[in-house]
Amino acid sequence: MRQAARTQFIKSYSQALLQSWCDEDFAGQLDRNPREALVSVGMELPPGATIEIIRHTPDQVGEARRDGDVDKQVALYEAGLESGHFVFHMPTAPVVDTADLNAEELGVIAAGTTYCCCCCPACSSCTI
Repeated sequence: MRQAARTQFIKSYSQALLQSWCDEDFAGQLDRNPREALVSVGMELPPGATIEIIRHTPDQVGEARRDGDVDKQVALYEAGLESGHFVFHMPTAPVVDTADLNAEELGVIAAGTTYCCCCCPACSSCTI
């Protein structure tokens, strides 16, 4: 696979994965009509191809978790281009344990990162 095609696949796969984590409607569409969902994020799939979506939960470890590895997904996509059967591993959204985070760390997650640029009197409140 050429580099441009690989980059496009990774971009589309990543978009599908992230959107399935953030948008329940998209996640449902991915399960009901994977072709339509994947094409909507820029995935190129040949007409007539079969598509298999495999979900993994956060508690699964070992080989099942490694199946979502980007390089393995690229290899599966390349195999799909040859065989006409595409397999996409879509791990469920990761769970962030916020129990051990203090208020400042939670603020960074929720609102962005705070930077001190020392260039203005209010630099300790500069937030991106």
